[in-house]
Amino acid sequence: MQGQVDPAPSIRLGWLGTVLGQRNCKRVLDTACGEGGDSLALVEGGLEMVSCDNSDASLRKVMTLRWKKRSQPGFDMWVIAKARLSTLEQDLGQEGVVIGAGFDAVLCLNNIFTTLHQEDMRDAISNMSILLKKGGVMVIDHLEGDPEESHGTDQLTNDMDNTTAKPRSSSARPLTLEEFEKLLKTCFVGGYTHTLYAQHKSAAEEGKPFKFYHVIDKL
Repeated sequence: MQGQVDPAPSIRLGWLGTVLGQRNCKRVLDTACGEGGDSLALVEGGLEMVSCDNSDASLRKVMTLRWKKRSQPGFDMWVIAKARLSTLEQDLGQEGVVIGAGFDAVLCLNNIFTTLHQEDMRDAISNMSILLKKGGVMVIDHLEGDPEESHGTDQLTNDMDNTTAKPRSSSARPLTLEEFEKLLKTCFVGGYTHTLYAQHKSAAEEGKPFKFYHVIDKL
């Protein structure tokens, strides 16, 4: 894993466009796309987007965005589907989304990853890496917390035995970098390189958890 400080976190979409452009990405999967802001910008940037979310309300808003832009180039190719991160491959298949050789890029942004239970995190990384073609890139963001305040991997796995447990809160249970790296090593399907971008220079200066962007290239 290589570490780099994101020089301009306030213009994340510009940075993301650079990451995707450097790899000549054409077809992108935006998982847990929310209301579709990132997907919209990427379609406008000329990328072929598949956007998915498990929220019907969010998907309706994304479909509204697509409808309003329907006369513009590329928007007729924007695919919107319902899917969960933990069952991504299966759900997209059921929605009729053509996977083909895989996506050039798979995104999981806006602090969604850290809202998942540990087992769902495992399944999400596995599913996203399976859908990513060789030479493709995965981009995930997350907040890092104090290791003493965050559950360890074993404890989080045990939490899944309690069927009444509520989803993790990104503010209450942020992941440490060590936890994320362990998930990546054990769940990513295939070889990879991992580049880390930090949003802040110093956690002490910010007085809050780090915001990180993980750029994972599939070998």
